[in-house]
Amino acid sequence: MNIADLLRHREIRSLLHPDVTARLTRRELLGRLTSLGIGLGAASTLIGASSDGYPAFAQTGQFKGQTLVITSYGGTWQQFMEDEHIPPFEALTGAKVELAVGLAKDWFAKMQAAGKRNPPYDVFVTNETYLAQLRIEGFFAPLPQDKLPNLAFVPKPLRQPQDVGVLGLVGALGITYRSDKVQDAPKSWMDLAKYGNKSTIFTIGNSGEPQHVMKMAQILTGSYKNYKPAVDWIGKNLCAARQVDFSGTEQTMLTQGETYVGLIDAPDWAFLKARNLPVEWVLPKEGYCGMFEQDMNVTAGSKVKDLAYAFINYWLSPPVQQKWAEKFYWTPANSHVQISPDLAKLIPVTQSQLTRIPRWDYVWLNNSGAREAMTDAWNHTVTGHC
Repeated sequence: MNIADLLRHREIRSLLHPDVTARLTRRELLGRLTSLGIGLGAASTLIGASSDGYPAFAQTGQFKGQTLVITSYGGTWQQFMEDEHIPPFEALTGAKVELAVGLAKDWFAKMQAAGKRNPPYDVFVTNETYLAQLRIEGFFAPLPQDKLPNLAFVPKPLRQPQDVGVLGLVGALGITYRSDKVQDAPKSWMDLAKYGNKSTIFTIGNSGEPQHVMKMAQILTGSYKNYKPAVDWIGKNLCAARQVDFSGTEQTMLTQGETYVGLIDAPDWAFLKARNLPVEWVLPKEGYCGMFEQDMNVTAGSKVKDLAYAFINYWLSPPVQQKWAEKFYWTPANSHVQISPDLAKLIPVTQSQLTRIPRWDYVWLNNSGAREAMTDAWNHTVTGHC
């Protein structure tokens, strides 16, 4: 009987659940599996696959000769993928993984140019703002839970409808402040107005700022789609705020004391905190204003779907999710990830806070003309006025 057949047995699957394997030694787990009539070799394979985070329903080496193409950012992300993330998966599966390194806007354009039947990528991972349109056009396949058992441990707020995609890494957008410079700590999104030119927001071209605008619209009018009053409020109350095109610039400004308070995502705050900069994290009373998430999808036209499903399941597994949390401070999607007390200090956005992160309608934002109109209003009211 092969590994896939063994994993159809409820008792075996329950023994390999992360909560169980965390409590048992390898010898104890081997004993329990062999007591079910499993040979020692098969039991060892099951335990090894489970501990490495690989989908234990598959046979080791079953994808030998297949190649998987995955979107990837460059820099430290690419280096981590090549050094830490991919090699164990290739060793276990026998597959080869190729990274399509680039930017989301370029991947989006190549997907649309290629069409649904002949996609340039098998696994598409990027921000939801770029994926929402491709999803409604049918470019992605549903993620079947029998091939991705780790989906069972992903909270509902992170699973797309009909499981056409899953938010596998979460970086919520909140507020940070320099505790050595600010006595009156911010508690609300409205409070960003109190700090004048010591406050930082994004330029409208950064995907974080439309999310900020929609949050302010929600606060001011009750509807996040009613963005004009929000842009007007920002133009009036945050005119002196410094605008940055990306969070790396904001990190530098906070480090050097050019600004004291800012809109930032939790992982970027954590990088500052890890360097012992006196910065604190704020969950505003109105909730977070959005997130820089990594939405994981399998393309509908992929010729290696089972391999693609296996890769996402691997990424969602507790050991691999923990690696990403330790390296980049993303909030893990898998609820069974064990975060140490020291690491928890750098990952302030917990599973219990996921409902405090809004899910914006990016199809409306990008397709209705709202984004262009929001940008025009911003350029006139904020950039032009300030």
